[in-house]
Amino acid sequence: MAPVKYSTMIRSKNHKYDYRLRLVQFAQQHGVKPAARAFRCSRNTVRLWLRRYEQAGRSGLLERSRAPHSCPHKTSKAVERKVIAARKRSGFGAQRLKREFDLPCSSGATQRILSQAGLTRRPRKRRQKKNDLRAVKATYKPFRRFQMDVKHLYDIPFYWPQMKHKKLPKYQYTIREVPTGALFMAFADELSAFNAELVVRLLLAHLRSCGVDTSKILLSTDNGAEFLPEDGLKATVEQLFKGTHRFNPPSCPNANADVESIHQTIETEFFDRETFINRTHFLDKARCYQDYYNFHRTICTKDHRSPLQVLRDKNRARAQDESRINETVLLFAPIDLDTMLAQLPDQTLQGGQYLPVETVFAVSRLPASLLSLLAGNLLS
Repeated sequence: MAPVKYSTMIRSKNHKYDYRLRLVQFAQQHGVKPAARAFRCSRNTVRLWLRRYEQAGRSGLLERSRAPHSCPHKTSKAVERKVIAARKRSGFGAQRLKREFDLPCSSGATQRILSQAGLTRRPRKRRQKKNDLRAVKATYKPFRRFQMDVKHLYDIPFYWPQMKHKKLPKYQYTIREVPTGALFMAFADELSAFNAELVVRLLLAHLRSCGVDTSKILLSTDNGAEFLPEDGLKATVEQLFKGTHRFNPPSCPNANADVESIHQTIETEFFDRETFINRTHFLDKARCYQDYYNFHRTICTKDHRSPLQVLRDKNRARAQDESRINETVLLFAPIDLDTMLAQLPDQTLQGGQYLPVETVFAVSRLPASLLSLLAGNLLS
């Protein structure tokens, strides 16, 4: 008769452990030789598991690691500390860490170090890509297509206490240029159509000053209330700058994928790890990050090129009869809308209204002298 019933083994979650436990129990009752005969193993095997059971109890019957005690080519502790410090500073993944910090180990070793230190993020669920538009977007001419959205900053755990105590901005108005991936930001304490329109007006004025033909620009937004007034953002884009504004279809988040993805990136790399002294310090760091993103940070979806590199490649590919885009177009400093509006002489124009926005002033109604003042302060 078999020493272990089939029904007992089939219900066991760890067959090897269960089998060893019953071998040890059988050997304690009947001896080593009978156990070796019953379980069809050598006497040394029985003695091995008896000894481990006596030394460590039931945990001694578990599998032990067969890894060697030493590994001559293993990454040194100094390199591991460098990898961990770089990860905590930047939040980058293994491949970007190796490129940006010139680490003396492979991306695979970097990933192993991050995993062992518990610094990896939960992997996203893999979903089938219905349409991969990277190749299509790569054919777009530069500074023709833009996406705009607003990021709420008060739901970021690391940033929220600083926002409350140091009176930092609550909203980020984000515009992203699709072909190159360039990033442009503005900040405010209010979510309003006034602020959204003012950001677009100032950015388009900056683009026009750099030689960009604004009549060929397409700006896409979702259907948020800050974008809806007909005499607001849409009128500014289409009437003042002769461009085109398009609302994305409802329940279609992929239509704004480029600007949505940058929101996740900036939260991980900026808001989750930076500390600020005051609002001025916040704007200084935001400008450093935006300049780093536009001029130095490579983007995986752009063949590991920065927005500046993509723009240069597109300029080189343009025909001689086409006007090239001036690289200074990327030098648009993040705007603090509240500080800027507080300095205006007309106190009635200090900020927009909280949503709903039926009574919000349109920027197109501002005096020409005031508009030139705003544009001049930002472009100087």
